[in-house]
Amino acid sequence: MAFPARIKQTLSNWKVGAPTTIDDRDVQVVQGSDNSGTLATFYFDSSSGLLVRLVRYAESRVGRLPTQLDFSDYRDVAGVKMPFKWKMTWLDGFEDVTMTEIQPNPAIDAARFAKPR
Repeated sequence: MAFPARIKQTLSNWKVGAPTTIDDRDVQVVQGSDNSGTLATFYFDSSSGLLVRLVRYAESRVGRLPTQLDFSDYRDVAGVKMPFKWKMTWLDGFEDVTMTEIQPNPAIDAARFAKPR
C-alpha cells in the first residue's frame, strides 16, 4: 500500500500505452520505469479512473520477474476509494486478499506494543 505514495520518487520515464481491455472493461495503460531497470505497468478503468491492474517487474539473475496485482471491489473509505479485494500473482503462486473493513488511522492501545512476558 505504500508504493503509490512514493511513486514519483520510484518511477520516471513515463509512457502512455495503447488502450486495451481487461475482463470486458476498457482500460488506459501507463508505464513507468527507472534507470535501474524497475518497470511497472498500470491499467486504469476508462470509466472510473480506478486502478484495475498493476504489473511490476524486478530484475533477477535469470531475467525480469513479473508480479501482477489485480484490484476490485472499490469502496469509499473516509472519502477515498480503496480496493477491498486484490489478487497477487507471481511466477510460482498467487494470493487472494479480501478486506472486510479498512479504518484509516485507528486508535491503537499502546499496551499492544508492550514486550511479551
